[in-house]
Amino acid sequence: MQAMASPLRKIYLAGGFGSKWQTEATVRLAGLFELLDPSAHNIQDPAEYTRWDLEAVRQSDIVLANMEASNPGGYSLALEVGFAKALGKRIFMVDQIEEPIVRRYFEMVRQCSERVFPTLAEALDHLASLE
Repeated sequence: MQAMASPLRKIYLAGGFGSKWQTEATVRLAGLFELLDPSAHNIQDPAEYTRWDLEAVRQSDIVLANMEASNPGGYSLALEVGFAKALGKRIFMVDQIEEPIVRRYFEMVRQCSERVFPTLAEALDHLASLE
């Protein structure tokens, strides 16, 4: 009898949509993880997309929080990381914040992360190496 393959672990992609970084994550992690990507659901109603996003965090094993310098505030990312932390999820953060005041206020988010990376490429390499 053939053993059943284990289901892929799920990664929630938290972060801004402007740079389309989710495409790079999808290409790099294809076949290794199932990616839960809120930039792909196209839900416009705030109540509905909040519900979708938080349910996706709940279903995930890992949250990849990408705080790009171009992210205007990171408010949603901070909520998603806090929720993931409360649920006991593994959290990895890409921290590209340049503004000193924003860096200061994002320290709590960094502290919730298992590991913080300076670039998306480094974070994706690390995730791809997880067993």
